[in-house]
Amino acid sequence: MTAPSSDPPDPDAPAPAAKPAGASAGRGVLYIAFAKFYFMIGGLLIQIRLPSLLSRVVFGAYGFVSSVVSPFNNVMVTGSIQAVSRFTAQKPETARAVERAGLRMHLYVGLPVALLFIAGAPLVSWAIKDPTKTVPLMVSGVIIGGYSFYAVLIGTANGQREFHKQAGLDIAFTTLRVTGILGMAMAGLGLVGVVAGWVAAVGAILMIATVWVGLPGRTAEKVPVGPMLRYFLGVAVYLALFNVLMFVDTWLVKRLTSDWYAAHADHFAGAIDRALPWAREVTGFHYDPAQLADVQVAYYTAVQTLARLSYQAIIAATFVVFPLVSKSTLEGDQDTTRRYVHVTMRYSLMFSTAIAVVMAANPEWLLRLPFPADYAALGAPALSALALGNVAFSIFAIAGTILNGAGYTKDAIITAAVTLVVAIIGNLIVIPQLHPGADVLLGAALVTGSAMFIGACLVGWRLHVRLGAFIPLLSVVRVGVAILAGIAVGWVVPFQTPLMTLVEAALVGVVFLAVLIATGELGRKDLAAIKSVRAKRGQGDAA
Repeated sequence: MTAPSSDPPDPDAPAPAAKPAGASAGRGVLYIAFAKFYFMIGGLLIQIRLPSLLSRVVFGAYGFVSSVVSPFNNVMVTGSIQAVSRFTAQKPETARAVERAGLRMHLYVGLPVALLFIAGAPLVSWAIKDPTKTVPLMVSGVIIGGYSFYAVLIGTANGQREFHKQAGLDIAFTTLRVTGILGMAMAGLGLVGVVAGWVAAVGAILMIATVWVGLPGRTAEKVPVGPMLRYFLGVAVYLALFNVLMFVDTWLVKRLTSDWYAAHADHFAGAIDRALPWAREVTGFHYDPAQLADVQVAYYTAVQTLARLSYQAIIAATFVVFPLVSKSTLEGDQDTTRRYVHVTMRYSLMFSTAIAVVMAANPEWLLRLPFPADYAALGAPALSALALGNVAFSIFAIAGTILNGAGYTKDAIITAAVTLVVAIIGNLIVIPQLHPGADVLLGAALVTGSAMFIGACLVGWRLHVRLGAFIPLLSVVRVGVAILAGIAVGWVVPFQTPLMTLVEAALVGVVFLAVLIATGELGRKDLAAIKSVRAKRGQGDAA
């Protein structure tokens, strides 16, 4: 589940004369960063509260439905915001005309995609051999249409540098979504009710955005839809590949474990309480392959929730580095571009790893903090693997953003496609060979994490070829040493209570950072580099 993303306007476009560009951009980064942090907390709250409100079958079913609709939402939202913001920022005086063109664009894109998604829900249910998913998938299709038009309004605010409106709407939407989803779960309305709560939040924020940002009136000047549509479609290809990579393992866990249960029905149906004790409570001793597969998705969703924290924590860097790299490459300033790449990639590696190593060092007890004990017992090995895998995914995401910002979209698309193919083939081979439970979760996490590592290496290679910079090998070695030190502390320190688990997490983080400082990876030079980048950014904003 992800909320609408927000991307800064085109850095080459002139800012409105009435607003100091540097001050506006500086406040904008703070506004958007806070909105993203608020969204991350809101999403985490949903994921850790639902398991206590829903059965494991229903929570897993929700996790699957969310994983299917989220890639569509993310593509529509991010692509729309970038397209509308870009064309608005180029000519701020035509903002309302651009907004009108964006709304018209989604009469041809967003609305048809939403309708096709709804019509295709039975096909998805057939593909996963679970007809109970048809109705909730159809309901969730409404979200896609609502997001599409909402994103146009957000893009208009972004392009006009009204960052307070953009951040305020994202915060309001996060609040509405948390309230709607958890409220429906607490009311006991089941999967369809929970999805309907999400739909209600989208409808409410669309109305709020319409009032706050405003709708375009009848203007004499009309902006053609064609250029905006072509830009959107170009962005959408990479975004689609990137987002499918985030969720394809969930889809395959659902389908392949369902097949496994169906193939072993004769063996397990008469003794499910003994053979699958973890499923006793959630199945009522009724052998249903689709429901048992939903339980697997529930456990895997819990693992993903914590494993992705490292990626979510540093994703705000994309909103900073994209305009910086776009500007420096257009100006032909290769030295500045390399410095941006070098600083951004090193810090992304260090800080995403700082979060992941805490997860890998004591996975079971960290899972026990927000989730029931059976989630932790089965998901702990998978969390260690997927948390470190998401470090590679974070690097992949930042490097892909830099390539796109520098105009090398083809390189980003190819590396994303190769990474996705590796993840699909790997999971198709591995998952069917494993028994459901901890083995399947660990297998999917290892394959997906390995694919992400391959993707990070590929995109890093293209980044080095195109821009002459990536992560220095010595930095990778030093971070690797710090990872080993942090995990060793987690294994040695026998803290196994909620309070002491938090103490141990802090200790692991401190040891990780201490090793980076001791090896010279972090030091005074980094403070100087940050000041240099901030000064350069300020000069660019003032210009």
